[in-house]
Amino acid sequence: MNRLFLILFLSLNLSLKAQTPSVAASNIAFSNIGCNEVTVSWSKGNGAERVVFIKKGSPFSQVPVADEFYYDNPRYGLGEEMTPNDNTHFCVYRGIGTSIRITGLTNVTKYYIAIFEYNAAPPKYYYLTTTYASNSFTTENITASFSLSPISQCLNDNKVQFTNTSTSTKSPLSYVWFFNDGNSSTATDPTHTYSKIGIYRVKLVANAPGCTDTTYQNDTIHPHPVAKFDLDPTKFKNDSIQCFYGNRFTFRNSTTLASLGGLFSSTRYEWFMDSGYKATGFKADRGFPYSGVFKIKMVAISNKNCKDSTYQTYVVLPRAIDSTKVIFNPKEMCLTNNLFTFTNNSPLSTSSRWLFGNPGKDSMDGKTATFSYNKVGQYQVTLKAYDARGCLDVFKDSVKVFANTPIDFSGLKSIYCLNEPKSFLVPNPGKGVFIGLNVNSNDSTFTPSNTGPAKVGYVYTKGGCKDTLWKSTEVFNRPSIYLGPDTVICSDKALTLSVDPSYSTSWLPGGQSGSSLQVSSSGTYIANSTEGNCTGSDTIRITAITAPKMSKLVDTTLCGGSYLKFNFRVDQGSAIWSDGNNQKDRVVTQSGFYKVVLANKCGSVSDSFNLVIEETACVIFFPNAFTPNGDFLNDVWLPFGKYEFIRMNVFNRWGELLHSSNTSPEWDGTSNGHLCLDGVYNIVFEYLIQDGNSFSQKTEGIVVHLIR
Repeated sequence: MNRLFLILFLSLNLSLKAQTPSVAASNIAFSNIGCNEVTVSWSKGNGAERVVFIKKGSPFSQVPVADEFYYDNPRYGLGEEMTPNDNTHFCVYRGIGTSIRITGLTNVTKYYIAIFEYNAAPPKYYYLTTTYASNSFTTENITASFSLSPISQCLNDNKVQFTNTSTSTKSPLSYVWFFNDGNSSTATDPTHTYSKIGIYRVKLVANAPGCTDTTYQNDTIHPHPVAKFDLDPTKFKNDSIQCFYGNRFTFRNSTTLASLGGLFSSTRYEWFMDSGYKATGFKADRGFPYSGVFKIKMVAISNKNCKDSTYQTYVVLPRAIDSTKVIFNPKEMCLTNNLFTFTNNSPLSTSSRWLFGNPGKDSMDGKTATFSYNKVGQYQVTLKAYDARGCLDVFKDSVKVFANTPIDFSGLKSIYCLNEPKSFLVPNPGKGVFIGLNVNSNDSTFTPSNTGPAKVGYVYTKGGCKDTLWKSTEVFNRPSIYLGPDTVICSDKALTLSVDPSYSTSWLPGGQSGSSLQVSSSGTYIANSTEGNCTGSDTIRITAITAPKMSKLVDTTLCGGSYLKFNFRVDQGSAIWSDGNNQKDRVVTQSGFYKVVLANKCGSVSDSFNLVIEETACVIFFPNAFTPNGDFLNDVWLPFGKYEFIRMNVFNRWGELLHSSNTSPEWDGTSNGHLCLDGVYNIVFEYLIQDGNSFSQKTEGIVVHLIR
């Protein structure tokens, strides 16, 4: 019985496997979604097994091929393609399970999952393709990135700062740095120092749950030159210790620089010597301008600014000649009787030879030598001396032989008046010195500040030649007059201007002569006094003023809004009012009692007045109608108000003059004794009306209706 059941079960099972499943998988779910992996789970259908495919970027466009066996791999892209050369649908799982962890995915990418149920009776595979489970998900983001500073540096004291700029939508983030020299770090922002030159490809691996990303950057550590130099042995007497005269050190450069490969590495050089002297170039030499021990430093600088330096010490022996101890006495002389003395007091000189630069007699040995030249000119004198070491030294200087020079000067007058402007003296030739009383040698001027005879000399020196020229002048006294300061006088009291009567004096204006002048009017007066050939003058300004005057002030009544205006004229004086005002030009606008005093140095005057300003203004009323009918009401036309009548003219509508008067402002409606008819008439009325403390003339044109 049991055997029969087993046979029936196997037969049924084989029968089922030979059929296509009818129920698809379902409930696809995603968990642990990372940047590079995901876990997919599902519910089984009724197939014996199932195959899972993944596609990137777009939904499925194919289904499994019947009877095709698919090899799976959970890493994206390594499983079998759904169709040959498909390269889009990859098999990541096959079997009886309900979940799979897929790896090898790309950041921030959408993937589609499809699950196909199947039964198998190899070599037959029956896939359910009419319906299948499908879903999609998008991976998380992780981006590994960093910067380094500097990206290129020299080996010595190198220190690279790595700054992590990685980002991820998953956390926490962790990092592993590989510096390409066998060292690594897990710090977020590490620093690193390289021990050798090279181009290092630095790797950063950023990790988060389900996420990983890698990035690379190059860091270059450049070599330093190895600076080295010495003296060039091919140069004659190129020793480390040399005599001063003719010293010349020539340096040989043997610097080396390692190469990283690729582009040619170049080096430049800087040579630092004495007193800030600097040279550049592969080779260098130096002749030192003074003796001493000199430290020569050579700096080698690569094209990446990597440096190395070295130095050597060299000696220049002391000079056999101390130039401060060599005396030329004198250095310039006239041709006549010239004799130059040359002395070498240098303590290190063991011998001296003088070369005078004069053909025929050109040299002399000895510590001291003398020489005379027979021609005008400039001569170079050379001293050659040796010291105890046998070092030669040479010193050169020159002497000059002049011919005597004729000299002169101009600008000095034969006669001066005391204290007149100084004279500028012009020498020929220049660059000499003026001497004498009241002479300023700095600006070459003569100032006549003392009376009497005076002598002025000009001294010109050229080399040892000194010539002097004298010229004479005489300074006479100048009249001294003073008329006093400018002043003010009263015109009725004359002022006497006086000067010293011993002078001959004339006065301006007018040309009057004499020692005094009576002045009673304003003006500028000048006295010109003469003594001998010298003239003195002075000027005074006189202002003559009169005593104040004032017109009689009268009591006054004004209309409202009117005023009194005063313009007093007081020569250099003042106006004082009883109300505390001190203005000469004044407008009085208020009623009251006023007293004013005008005063200056020549006298004073005063007066007073009462002012009444009425409350009402000076307004004139001109009637526009009147009724001359004998009822004693409006029988005449007459303006009302405060005014002074001048004249009036009455015209009819045709412009004919009917009535004219300059004595009365009234019109009774008649013309030449005849009654005028009812109608419209034009009256031109002229009058004076008060305006402040004066009157202004006005003319009015009035249209008047005459009614009987």
